[in-house]
Amino acid sequence: MTKANLRDWAQLVRVPNTFTAAADPLAGMCIGTALGSFLSHPLPGLLASLGSILLYWGGMVLNDVFDLAEDQANQRPGPIARGAIGLGQAKLIGSAMLGAGLALACCAAYMIHRSLTSPALTQTAIIGSLLIFAIIGYDGPLKKTPLAPLLMGLCRALNLCLGLAISCGSHLSNLPTHIWLYPLAYCLYVMGFTIAARKEFLSQQSRPRLWLGWLTCLAGILLLAWTIWRFPSPALIRIIERRGAWSQWFFPSIMLALSLPVFRRAYNAIRSLRGPDLGLAIRTAIINLIFIDATLALIFAGPWAGLLIAVLVVPTIFLARFFRAT
Repeated sequence: MTKANLRDWAQLVRVPNTFTAAADPLAGMCIGTALGSFLSHPLPGLLASLGSILLYWGGMVLNDVFDLAEDQANQRPGPIARGAIGLGQAKLIGSAMLGAGLALACCAAYMIHRSLTSPALTQTAIIGSLLIFAIIGYDGPLKKTPLAPLLMGLCRALNLCLGLAISCGSHLSNLPTHIWLYPLAYCLYVMGFTIAARKEFLSQQSRPRLWLGWLTCLAGILLLAWTIWRFPSPALIRIIERRGAWSQWFFPSIMLALSLPVFRRAYNAIRSLRGPDLGLAIRTAIINLIFIDATLALIFAGPWAGLLIAVLVVPTIFLARFFRAT
């Protein structure tokens, strides 16, 4: 076994996707703005992001732990498969990351609500635990079943809900029903590109599987746009009152426009059936998660919240030049 370096660990945790995970709870905190967004609570917002990153990293490490035999059989260049990182070491660190991520999320909830008996702490712990179960379920026993894409979608939806739980506290149960359409749409979007990506390593892809995946992904985006249009946030209602009814279409249109590069590349992958084209579409879909989060932050908490999340795309694209994102 060769000695692991920082590059090996960065590759193992899929470091380019780090900031897409960090953006989810920040957007969730903006949606649940009863007590203020992450702009009002910067330190809890930072802890929530760090917790989400550790949960994501832990999931990525354990993903390669569970996939070791398959990776070795297919001669994939993962750090565990080629012996740069030991299996026992990866199990220990991956599990520790999951536990630390949950602990940081609970700390973020405590810092906002200042009570060990706060509903926010309990709800954050429950949602974080469900997220860990979904991560382990996807990485391990259910990965090769039809439930796997749904679990991956649930991971991202629960990550968004983690921010909701951290910020809302006792107000979580009183949120309008339509708010839960955002995690549902998120789940559909991620579930869709996960279906498409299931055989990304193959040189020749299956067109029916790609159509199913990308249409599911599109359904998630359309549900997001429709929810923004049908149930405008308080900030959007004020804009509509000042600017007129046409402005109700503006932010749904932004959501659709930002997704156009995803579906252009998805269509290219469907046409060519080439693995590299699919890989490019998947990477674009992952990066688009930041723009989805930024748009949600913008419509619930204002332009600064949206801008601060949107700039996370810069390190994401930079790191993708040096490390695999999928």
